[in-house]
Amino acid sequence: MQIFGLDPILIAILITVAGVALTVLLGWLKSTSSFNIKSVVASALIAFVASIQIVIVGLGVIPDGTSNLELGALLFGLLATVAGIDHLAKSAAKAAAKKK
Repeated sequence: MQIFGLDPILIAILITVAGVALTVLLGWLKSTSSFNIKSVVASALIAFVASIQIVIVGLGVIPDGTSNLELGALLFGLLATVAGIDHLAKSAAKAAAKKK
């Protein structure tokens, strides 16, 4: 199955890279402290490995005959999922720390 003429694995990699890059960019824009490149690269690699699985599963359930509009909505939803995973994990960690 092709998605916009591309192999699903390539689409999964592109969505994951874009989502991780968006997360890093937003984190950098919101940051008031110095930029530690080693920490950013380590976080980005972990986010990529954790997120690629979610994207592949999301792409794997697309039925044949899906319209381009529906595909676009799904792809942007997967991108938002990847970009939001980091925020969700940090929020959960903060909430757990407050419970102690």
